[in-house]
Amino acid sequence: MSALKGLERREMLAWVVAGALALALIGRVAIDRQPPLLPSDDPAVGLAREAVTALMVRDSADTRVALTPLGRPAILMVNSRTCSFCRLALRDIAKLQGSAPVPMLRVVTLEGATEGRQMLASLGVRGAFSAGPDGESDQVLLTFRIPGTPVFARTDSSGRIVETVPGYPGPEVLARWVPVMRGQ
Repeated sequence: MSALKGLERREMLAWVVAGALALALIGRVAIDRQPPLLPSDDPAVGLAREAVTALMVRDSADTRVALTPLGRPAILMVNSRTCSFCRLALRDIAKLQGSAPVPMLRVVTLEGATEGRQMLASLGVRGAFSAGPDGESDQVLLTFRIPGTPVFARTDSSGRIVETVPGYPGPEVLARWVPVMRGQ
């Protein structure tokens, strides 16, 4: 019975994280540097942007930190251990990263930072930041706001979302993002 509850909690956590990121991503959907699809004066856009830039996560040391780093562009990814497209995207990233680490790839795994770190290591992704939701309330929030995993977002140095890709982005988009992931 407790194993079932643990599984239910992990699934709920995955949906919560995915939902919060999706809400934030919806607020600032753009490709490259094109104007946002929603008017910037729309209150929902501002709230969504705030939700992503203010989203707190737990890293593998169980420290509460901001998902979106300030001062450098980053690639954010929400994934789940059970998601085959997440694994495919991470395998592609591992191939594309070459010998360089990808410290500006920030991965939130719905099942938690430890599960995420193990997933990254098993697929060959080196140097990425691994985190999990900051608690059950974040898990619930994300559950209702994200359609599924993976979800990717590219942020600028001020933490604003400048591009989003729900689902598997493909090797072409990932290759374009590798310099950002490397911190270049």
